[in-house]
Amino acid sequence: MKKIFLFLSLCLGLSGRAYANGFQQMMNVSIGIFDAATILLDYNASVENYEISAEVKTANLFDTLYPFVGRYSSNGRILKTKGENQNVLPVTYQTYTKSRNHVRTKTIFYNDEGFAYQRISTKDEKKNVVPITGVPKTADAADLQTIFAELIGNFNQTRSCRLVREVYDGKKHYNVVAQDEGTENRYFSLLKRTENSYKCSMYIENLKDNNDNILWDVSAETPIYFWIGVEQNAKLPYVLEIRIDSTPLGALKVLPTSLKIK
Repeated sequence: MKKIFLFLSLCLGLSGRAYANGFQQMMNVSIGIFDAATILLDYNASVENYEISAEVKTANLFDTLYPFVGRYSSNGRILKTKGENQNVLPVTYQTYTKSRNHVRTKTIFYNDEGFAYQRISTKDEKKNVVPITGVPKTADAADLQTIFAELIGNFNQTRSCRLVREVYDGKKHYNVVAQDEGTENRYFSLLKRTENSYKCSMYIENLKDNNDNILWDVSAETPIYFWIGVEQNAKLPYVLEIRIDSTPLGALKVLPTSLKIK
């Protein structure tokens, strides 16, 4: 269950904008019939730099059965490529998780070319410093939040979610594939009205058989769908809903409840 919440907190970095001071947004997560968690997102970016952070907390029955708090943050530089698309170079990626029995932290450091070269992790009082070597030449990303920072900027310019990235962080190795699914006119609870939205899908394909299950109970055959709206005054893209139709506990929905522009 912890891995599901971790995956969500990273995915929800999608709710942002690329060229503004920033935003805060609250989300409610339901799995099957259960209200499972809340997520507080914070996104800040300029033309040259980005920061994404997310805090996830279990709620209600899930908090009783599996109390969990996770904080995840990523920062780096935004580079322009040919055309309007962006390329992002991460600087650091940090995680903090607290469960009933353990507190864990992790920091990944990147070199000037955006490749991970060192990981410092802790479990309670134990610390481990590991060099990250053998990065595949085909890998062009090292964590999900960095990918989402790039997706945010590209969508802001092109209104397209299309993106393919190969991720390697020294342990996990997988592909992320985002695709456009057209537009859809439907009711969204955040807006309390019917809105024409951009529908996108995302697949995560594990490339390493013996590593931790990066699919986190969601197979490569099961897409993660998300709907994006555009705020007309600020030209701001934001997430209207995220949905996974099938998990071991039923359908998973992420519904935003607020959006605060800084």
